[in-house]
Amino acid sequence: MMRSTPELMIAFVLLLLFGPSGLPAVLALAIHNGGLIGFLLANASEQQAQRPDDPRGMAGYLYLHTPRLYPAFLAFLFYRWEVILRESAIMGVLGIATLGFFVDSAFEEIRYDKALFLIAVAALLNIALDSLARRLRRWAGVEKAAGLS
Repeated sequence: MMRSTPELMIAFVLLLLFGPSGLPAVLALAIHNGGLIGFLLANASEQQAQRPDDPRGMAGYLYLHTPRLYPAFLAFLFYRWEVILRESAIMGVLGIATLGFFVDSAFEEIRYDKALFLIAVAALLNIALDSLARRLRRWAGVEKAAGLS
């Protein structure tokens, strides 16, 4: 249910509950992306080969599944981190004070120069975040272990 409900719907409901602040956007993105990462990790876990002598219970989780899933977890986390930045700008459509809100306000005020500047800042921020995530993946050895390129 967490991953199936769009972020904007969750944010809208939370906006009604908490009022206009950054909290609804943060919670909506955390709920949706937490469910998505959990789903992806569960699928990756089910595809792991199991042996009869594998440890069970908490020992299996801590010493078998977690080390095997760690590279995939980091890859999913870095990818969703980049997506969250882009999605947070869209939250401004609901009136939540994100970058998208200020871009929308600039268009309403017919301040196209300000809107263009904010869009450029958002693009540069996305490029910087993508570059940082790529470096972190390389540093952590995630690309080779998770089969990414």
